[in-house]
Amino acid sequence: MNMSKLIKQYAGALQLVLVIAIVGGAVLLSSSLKPDGTFVPPRTEGNLVQVSVVQPAAQPFEPTVALNGVVEARTVTSIIPQVSGKVVSVSDRFRPGAGVSAGEILFVIDPADYELAVERTLAEIEVARSDLLRLEAEGAAERKIWQGRFPERPIPDLTARVPQIAAAKARIQSGEAAKAAAELNLERTIVRAPFDARILETQLDVGQVVGGNASVGRMFSIASLEIAVPVSADELRRIGRPEGRSATITPQLPTEPTIVGTVVRQSASLDEQTRLGTLYLQSNEIAALTLGEFVTVDITGPASEETYRLPSAALTSRDQVWVVEDDRLAARRVEILAHNDSELIINAFDFADGVVSIPPSDARDGLPVDIALPDGPKQSGGTANAAR
Repeated sequence: MNMSKLIKQYAGALQLVLVIAIVGGAVLLSSSLKPDGTFVPPRTEGNLVQVSVVQPAAQPFEPTVALNGVVEARTVTSIIPQVSGKVVSVSDRFRPGAGVSAGEILFVIDPADYELAVERTLAEIEVARSDLLRLEAEGAAERKIWQGRFPERPIPDLTARVPQIAAAKARIQSGEAAKAAAELNLERTIVRAPFDARILETQLDVGQVVGGNASVGRMFSIASLEIAVPVSADELRRIGRPEGRSATITPQLPTEPTIVGTVVRQSASLDEQTRLGTLYLQSNEIAALTLGEFVTVDITGPASEETYRLPSAALTSRDQVWVVEDDRLAARRVEILAHNDSELIINAFDFADGVVSIPPSDARDGLPVDIALPDGPKQSGGTANAAR
């Protein structure tokens, strides 16, 4: 009897055995899955997330915000002579980079034409005065003659030289004004520094002819030097009200000393591209810096009496940490005062049983946790050991 005949002969018996086996297995599985009202799965420590916490101690903190700034001048003045003429003298200090004092002579324009103008006005004044004396004498003589002939009649103004005398006096006043203008122009042939300044640029030299409206150089007042410091909204929040804040200014060149400055004002608008504000600093020692020089600025903010220091890893978002409260995780929003790669400083807050130093990846509100002891074993409930 071959194999195919055997299979056909016992096929029905095999099918019956298979059906019985499947039904029996299903019954057993159903019985094992049926819930028992009296059975509660044990909650073991192995089912809880183990976390380490720190319990920070409150301490005072004075934040310092590190910023970058650039030395600027409030205004740059163009040097434009008020009179024209040929330059006859130029100061050795009227050169780019040189410093000049208020009142120091920068250059001199040939004064000859202006001296002649003064002499001319003096002559005109003398002529007008001479005419006035003559007219007054003529007027007096005419009054005497008129009174002898017509004692009862007033003398006409024209006969008494009244309008002529008035015109002579007006010419004298005009001459005096012209003389003052000529003397002023003569004085302006000597061009002086209006304030303590540094020269930015000039190419003026002896023999050059300058006009009354042409710039011959540029300079800036040393007193107008200040430091412009871009600042973000978050940095401004840490600084507090900026006006009057003290700042330490560190030049980039190691040979230049650190100086102390003060924030004197804040920009009224934000930069359209960077959306940053600007603080302006001044210092009595700022003259030692160079226009356009980059500096580092440390501004001290308002002191906080109670702050906490936490590991940076405790921060899970921009302003959130996790604490353990009643053996469960709870989120806390915090105010960060300072932050670096290893440590963050925040204002004091309620940290319950401790701040989680390294939050678990699945951290969420209400997640049951165990607090790890410093030596390794878990602590089920109770108070966390502080990691100072």
